[in-house]
Formats: sequence, C-alpha cells, structure tokens
Amino acid sequence: MELKEARYILAIARLGNISKAAETLFISQPSLSKYLKNLEQQLGTRLFDRIGSGYFPTYIGERYIHYAEKIVEYGMEWDMEFDDIMHRNHGRLNIAIPIMLGNSLIGPTLMKFHRLYPHVTVNMMEEVNFVAEHTLTDHTVDLTIYNVHEFPNDLDYQIIGKEEIILVLSATNPLVKKAVRKQGFQYPWIDLSLLHQEPFILLFPDQNTGGLALKLFEDYGMEPNVLLHTRNSEMSIRLAMEGLGAAFAPESYYHYLKTREPKASVCLSVGKEKIENTLIAAYQKNRYLPKYAKAYLDILAEYYGTRRK
Repeated sequence: MELKEARYILAIARLGNISKAAETLFISQPSLSKYLKNLEQQLGTRLFDRIGSGYFPTYIGERYIHYAEKIVEYGMEWDMEFDDIMHRNHGRLNIAIPIMLGNSLIGPTLMKFHRLYPHVTVNMMEEVNFVAEHTLTDHTVDLTIYNVHEFPNDLDYQIIGKEEIILVLSATNPLVKKAVRKQGFQYPWIDLSLLHQEPFILLFPDQNTGGLALKLFEDYGMEPNVLLHTRNSEMSIRLAMEGLGAAFAPESYYHYLKTREPKASVCLSVGKEKIENTLIAAYQKNRYLPKYAKAYLDILAEYYGTRRK
C-alpha cells in the first residue's frame, strides 16, 4: 500500500462520495474513479459498495482503511519532521476550530505568527459544530482548539487558558437590575433561579457550553423555558443581545460580538461557584508537532492571557 493510494481511499471513505473526494484531492473525478477501479482489480475484491451516489466500505474495505490511516499518519509525521530538519521555516499548519473561537482567537494572533514563520501556510477548518472528533479521526489535522470542562483521555493536549461562562441578556431586561457584585465573580452576579420564567436560547448538551448550562439548571433544580436549541454560538448570543431571551457563552465570544454590535446588552456571572471553560489545543497521542506548531501554541497562550488581564 503506497501513501498516495492510502490518501485516495481515505478521502473516499471519509466523504462517501467520489466527486467530493476528488475535489479535496485536487484531481478529476474520472481519474479517481479509474484509480479505485484499478486498485480493486489488483486486489481482486471491492473496497466499497456503490449505493446510489454513495460509497460504503465493505468489510475488507474497513480493514484496508484501518491500515491506510496508519500509513497516512506516519506519512504526515515524516513530511513535517523532514520539513523541520531541511527547511526549518517552511510547512503547513492545519487547525480545526469552532467558528466563533476562530474569529475571536485565531484572527488576532496570525499576524505575529506569520512574522515569525512567513512560509508556513495555515489552513483553518472552521465549523459551527463540536470539532474534537477531527483530531481523533482525521490525520491531516494538526491541532484541534476547543473549550472543555473535562479533559480528553484519548488525546494529548496543551492548556491555553481559562475563561468564565457568562449569561447574556439585553440591557433592557428588568432582571439586569437584580444583579449584584459578589466576591469571586468577575461580572455582576445574578441568582439563576430569578430567570425561571425567562426564555432561554441554549446550545445542545453535547456541546461544551450546552453541557455546562444543563448542569447549572440541575444545580438549581430548574426546568428551563427553552425557546430555541442551536449549535450556533453566535446566533444564541445575538438573539440574547436582541432581547429574545437569555443565553450562556464563553466571555470572549460575548466581548468579540459586543465590539461589533450596537445593541445594548450585558453579561452576568451565574452559578453557586464561578463557571469556567478551559481552552485546549489537542492533537493525536505521540504525534510529532513541528516547531512552528509549538510556537503558535505559545503565541495563543500569551495572547489569551494578555486579553483577560
């Protein structure tokens, strides 16, 4: 099994579609179809069942993919280490990150990174959704940056920093006047039980902020009045700022939007104890990280710490 062959088959398996796979590989669809056909003829068996326009691995295809992943992983590590040794400042850095976190964290740090490493290309894979699974399954991803309240067991990671999870309300909401200063909390604190009739715009529980919100409601014995569930952090914050209800968010997300929105809004501390997210950069266990990746992690940590002072 050759490295190119492994990459081609993994692309088809990951996307389940020959046209989309060819597009990501920057080759034509007929060329990829022919490549797969020739490979299957060589092996004497099919790697994929064709159902409609979808490609689904056969059993032997699943086993092939298992070993192809290992080959691609070692190939990527060799490419990066070779670049480090031979070219030092040349390379690429593939980052998976939620869109809002990318806006508030990556943008402000790229200029410094590119001054240090002008020949390193950064590829951002931004998604609304939770992105940690990319680090587990996609060997082309170098770093996955996301917030956690429980650290992953299957990944290596570096802590970038911590931030508070806050409650967002419109400044016109009468409940804002009931917020008070409380020791141990950065923002005016409000008793969450006062919002028992307030509509909430919540992220889903499998998302970090959504899971923390669910725990909060359990701590207060509350059944929230849920107006909307969404996976879009920006939407939940914007709707809360507009007065549609209350939303939870990492403080950096709120402040990023606050500087760009004319709407009068506030952020409040909540909880019996301060609720904090930990921001980490995760990567596959024992993965080789080039020096420019490590340098970028240092830049992120420095920026994150400076921003919160």
